[in-house]
Amino acid sequence: MNYYKNIFKSIKVQLICCICFLTTVPLLVVCIMEYYSGKSAIEQRVVEQLTSIADLKKNELSSWLEERLTDTSIIARNKVLAAAATSLLQQRRRFESVEQLISSEAGRINYIRILDNLHILKQFYKHYNIISIIDGANGEVVISTYPNIIGKTLHSFDDYIDILQKKDVAVKDIYTSELTGQNYMTYFCPVCMTDTVTLESSDIIIGIILLDVNVKNSIEPLIRNWPGMGDTGETLLVRRSGEDIVYLNDLRHKQGAALKFTSAIHSTSDIPSVLSSDGKEGIKESMDYRNTKVLSAYRHIPILKWGLVAKQDITEAFAPVEKLKTRVIALMVICITVVVAIGISLTNRITKPILQLAEGAKAIAAGNLNHRISIISQNEVGLLAREFNQMAVKLKESYSNLEQKVEDRTAQLLRAERLAAVGELAADVAHEINNPLGGLQNFASMLGNEPENIFQTKKYSALMLEGLKRVEIIVKRLLTFSRPYTLCVSKNNINTIMKSSIEFIEHRIEPDHIFIQRELNESLPFSYVDADHISQVFINIMVNAIESMPNGGTLTIKTDICKKHTACVTVYIIDTGCGIQDEITNKIFEPFFTTKNKEGEKGLGMGLAVSKRIIEDHCGEIHVESKVDKGTTFILCLPCFKEE
Repeated sequence: MNYYKNIFKSIKVQLICCICFLTTVPLLVVCIMEYYSGKSAIEQRVVEQLTSIADLKKNELSSWLEERLTDTSIIARNKVLAAAATSLLQQRRRFESVEQLISSEAGRINYIRILDNLHILKQFYKHYNIISIIDGANGEVVISTYPNIIGKTLHSFDDYIDILQKKDVAVKDIYTSELTGQNYMTYFCPVCMTDTVTLESSDIIIGIILLDVNVKNSIEPLIRNWPGMGDTGETLLVRRSGEDIVYLNDLRHKQGAALKFTSAIHSTSDIPSVLSSDGKEGIKESMDYRNTKVLSAYRHIPILKWGLVAKQDITEAFAPVEKLKTRVIALMVICITVVVAIGISLTNRITKPILQLAEGAKAIAAGNLNHRISIISQNEVGLLAREFNQMAVKLKESYSNLEQKVEDRTAQLLRAERLAAVGELAADVAHEINNPLGGLQNFASMLGNEPENIFQTKKYSALMLEGLKRVEIIVKRLLTFSRPYTLCVSKNNINTIMKSSIEFIEHRIEPDHIFIQRELNESLPFSYVDADHISQVFINIMVNAIESMPNGGTLTIKTDICKKHTACVTVYIIDTGCGIQDEITNKIFEPFFTTKNKEGEKGLGMGLAVSKRIIEDHCGEIHVESKVDKGTTFILCLPCFKEE
């Protein structure tokens, strides 16, 4: 009976949860629909606003540029001004400088009259900041409303002349003036030679009228001030220059950017600027010059092939969407919280036995096979607890036999590990002692061949003692290879250590037809090293070099002051042998890695591993450079001795 009651309670709980779920779902659907409809309306409004700004600003800029061309055309047709300018330019060419022209009585009167006319033009055409007339022969500024540039030479005047040969008026795109250092646009027209009496003009260009417009005071205010653009919105002008995009105005987020800030077309993330400068128009979500995600409306101004971009950061443009999203999420969280609270309160009675099962599983996983689950009810969870207890009993029976097997296997693994360690140590000792033992055998053989040669006997005896000492050091070194040890460092000359090491391998040079080339820098500073261990490194590397030249070759030993590090000396050991393949260059310093296990060669791969450790224990560096069939160069850097 109780069994059926428990089943009924379980069904009742599940039914209550389903009712809560079905009640919450419609509300959530309504919230999501409201969010997406509101988001669509806000996005459309933002797009329309940016599009309107871009279109209006394009029309204003195009009209402004065309008006300036019209003003320039009117000034170009002023015959009185052309006649007066012709007279002034002809007078100027009779004097050495503008100052002398103004000092003369006739020149001063004509100069003042023309200057007054230029000031009147400037007052009438308020968009022009500077009006100047330059000599068409040499580019000199003869007269100007800006006194500081009078007498200066405009080096690019030939460009103006070439353009005016084809058209009556023209405009020079935004540039940094070589005379004032400020950013200008310059409208210009020719001063054709005009008769002062009849006002008849010819096609001969005697001068040029320059009408300079300060970009900061005219164009930038025109495109910068926009209501409704928020804290991140801005409007910018760009043009294409070769493979770069040039920003023509100071940017809101990057001051002083006009004409100085550029970006490569193929690498920039500011796609709208690239598209607008290429003649395309549209609206796009993309990154801007700050690598910030923005919404941009871009337009093309064909008069000067400018690109116009009106943009705003996505985070600010769609801030209302985020607020709506926050409200919807808050409502959804409240609904879910209510459902979860009801579910928790109604399902505690079900989850408590399941938690007991989880704790039991955790205890058994930890090794407590005596743990049992208390059976409270006879429902599905109670049946699961009973099966769990039976599983624990069977696991305990199986585990009692498993412990003995694990102990036996562990003992076997420990023995195998000890044997492997002994094998590695034996291989290490065999390889490291092989080089000095070879030298000792050769020295003993030479002593036996010429026992009466006392000088040779003394020399080889000394070398044999040194070799035996080296064997002793190697054995001690290899026995402690995996443990810290103390270097016996002292003040040493690297050249002396190298010469001693070369003597130890000289017996192998002549039979193998190998020539040793010494390039030792005798002015090397002293090094603070363990001479025996460093000699061991030199011998290991030189022996490898000799073995890489079975048909003979050149072994170059070079010492010098390090070019890359301060307070350091460098040793180069260079051979002309078979070289090392690129794919194994990074492995040659690994223990037990060798390339001598073919064609009868013997090697256990420990020489370079020990050498690398010795160099690094001296706070030095070891590098290798090699090309197949070209040879190998080992580069060793060791610290210098410091007197303090």
